[in-house]
Amino acid sequence: MYLRNCWYLAGWQSDFADGAIHPVTIMDQPMAVYLTGHGKVVALEDRCPHRAAPLSKGRREGDDVRCMYHGIMFGPDGACTELPGQQVIPPSVCVRSYQVEERHGGVWVWMGERELADPDLIPDFIGPDSEEFAIAASHLDIAAEAQLLIDNLLDVSHAPYVHEATFGAGDRKTIQMQIEGEHQAVTTRLPRGVHIERWHIGRQKNPYVPDMPSDDLVINQVNVPGVFTLRTRCYAPGVQDRWGAEGIPGEDAILERSVGQVVTPVTNGRCKLFYAVGPWRRQEELMPRVFEIAGEAFQEDEAIIEAQQKIIDKTPDRPMMTLGMDGPLVRYMNIVKRLKREEEEAIAA
Repeated sequence: MYLRNCWYLAGWQSDFADGAIHPVTIMDQPMAVYLTGHGKVVALEDRCPHRAAPLSKGRREGDDVRCMYHGIMFGPDGACTELPGQQVIPPSVCVRSYQVEERHGGVWVWMGERELADPDLIPDFIGPDSEEFAIAASHLDIAAEAQLLIDNLLDVSHAPYVHEATFGAGDRKTIQMQIEGEHQAVTTRLPRGVHIERWHIGRQKNPYVPDMPSDDLVINQVNVPGVFTLRTRCYAPGVQDRWGAEGIPGEDAILERSVGQVVTPVTNGRCKLFYAVGPWRRQEELMPRVFEIAGEAFQEDEAIIEAQQKIIDKTPDRPMMTLGMDGPLVRYMNIVKRLKREEEEAIAA
């Protein structure tokens, strides 16, 4: 179902800074992930080849990991470095070592063919290491298929309804403004995703700064394998009268915030949503509030998606409908199908 020749987020860099061996599962592949003494993140197959014991239950010895069932030890490259009671180590005594890149404050693992791993395929993302934005990061464990969450990120029309109390600030005029703006969204195809742009004109209430009316330019991209970035620029009312409706206005915004979300498939019917949220640095004091509201909104998404999954599990043979509001999703899925086809053709060749 999912592309393999992609970088998937295993976690934030801070998640692995404690020196422990962390069990991580991506696309049904269990890994043992840890930070070496040289500051490099390692991801090994979480299965000793001897008797299938998990290496995540093992012990760090320097930069190596010892399986605590029979004491076999493996290095960061997956090769066996010690085989108790045996001087000659067969080359077959090894585990897979995954390609890992640390970027945007996150740890990214390449799940496909090793020789095809290209760090430039990691999408642009504003993470907790950003200098431009004051970002806080966390994640949710969601009991639903990752594709449902990706559908949600591409579905700009759900925001006024699912997020009525959070992003809509509980104000009917603001909610109606969002509905009108989302239905006028313009979607552009990218080589590995889609770009979506729209205006929310006439916002009367802002959940981050009370009593701050604004006209908001909302720009987001969704790139494979499920990396969502959104930047909202809030301008003083009437900005389109001053600069026109096309392009970026030539005046400073009064507030800008970034929302980044990354979907990682864990196993069938389960996924993780990693998110990094915050305002620009010059309004760093708003970060706790921005992060709090985003967290509440993501829990609103979690509730509706998990409810979807339960219904789908009961009626797995009933297809879902595609309507006009699903344009961004259709364009994105066409790109995924093309990449999946190219991936399968390369494997067959």
